[in-house]
Amino acid sequence: MRSSFSIALAFSAILIGNALADPVIPGNLLNPQSAPEAWNAIRLATTNVERLIHEKRFAEITVQLSYCSPALQELARLVTKPEDIVLVKPETEKAIAWLSAVARAANENNATGTEEAYAKLHLVLDSIAQHFDPKDVKADIYFCPMHPDFSSEDAKTPCAKCGMNLLARRIPYSFVYMKPGEPSLRLTASTSASVEAGKKIEVKIHLAKGDNSPLLLDDLMVMHSQPIHLLIEEPGLGDYHHEHPVRTEIPGEYAFSFTPAKTATYRLWADLVPSTTGVQELPHVDLPSAGQGGPITHKANQFSSTVGDYHFELTLANGNHIPAKAQQMRGMNILVTDAQGQPVKQLEPVMNAFAHLVGFYDDFETVVHLHPTGGDVLNDQLRGGPTMGFKFFPPRAGFIRLYCQVSIGGQMLFAPFNVNVE
Repeated sequence: MRSSFSIALAFSAILIGNALADPVIPGNLLNPQSAPEAWNAIRLATTNVERLIHEKRFAEITVQLSYCSPALQELARLVTKPEDIVLVKPETEKAIAWLSAVARAANENNATGTEEAYAKLHLVLDSIAQHFDPKDVKADIYFCPMHPDFSSEDAKTPCAKCGMNLLARRIPYSFVYMKPGEPSLRLTASTSASVEAGKKIEVKIHLAKGDNSPLLLDDLMVMHSQPIHLLIEEPGLGDYHHEHPVRTEIPGEYAFSFTPAKTATYRLWADLVPSTTGVQELPHVDLPSAGQGGPITHKANQFSSTVGDYHFELTLANGNHIPAKAQQMRGMNILVTDAQGQPVKQLEPVMNAFAHLVGFYDDFETVVHLHPTGGDVLNDQLRGGPTMGFKFFPPRAGFIRLYCQVSIGGQMLFAPFNVNVE
């Protein structure tokens, strides 16, 4: 019979295999080298579990639990006093057993069982903590965003590989959907002219921190190859643009251009992640126009889309006849075929992914931004398709216009879909 620690290793490997995601994952989470690193991983992960329980997002809990198992094994290894070994080893085995109990209940979508098992896990963790220095139990860990394997307990220690300042280690509470944080950044914009259909317009955006100091590129984390993603749409949800501005000589100012298809008041969302928080923010600003734009048309579900010579087919897990539900995770696949109906297997990487799926709600406020499961694509020579899988978590009820952005043969395509969420 395998020991509890052997089972824990297998448990971690299975869960972490599904944990690839967009946010930068700090190093040493799976291989903590000290008590502070181990306790920091446990504290961050269990805090995320509590939030997921509160939001009733049970399917995502097992990923967070997977960070606790290696940390518990490290804590058991670090105990050296005979009197502590006798107590701590059985407690860590008990904690790992409760990790499995929480995971089982969560996977069964059993709210009561998950909460009860998590409460028992928390009691055991509190018991283990009594055998360690309180400073270690409450320690913060800092890491280099460019070299996530370098970490330190001292925030003022520069990265030994590049000299960059370190950031506080954080674990995203979800790899499916995280509600954007309350904007701490200010976004304004100036344009070369009023927005008019078919006419190229030059835009400068101005980003500032809460203290009104300019937001520099060094203040942002690079997500999917870019520090700033601009998501641009008009009120009728019929002309989506994805742009990346370049900095000007003025600190905090960034410039780009685009050609709108409509004379309408386009809205620009800046998709950014401040280095200080690691939490996505989506401040937005409207671009002036002589026309306000028409209402949204064609709100019926539309799961097929043809763009140029290519056809896109969206399929929800368990069938499109079952409506998408607000705040419930649902698998989603998109199949790409050519004009002859043949599967397309030559999807090119776009910003470290074979697709970007951006959706705008009919409230013209809520935005979702998804990427295919499987993690970042870091080799430009790789090709994807014909099917891409997504984890779809609609944060609220309403109508969503989704755009699937892909590159085929150097051509950028945007395939629109309609999804009504109950």
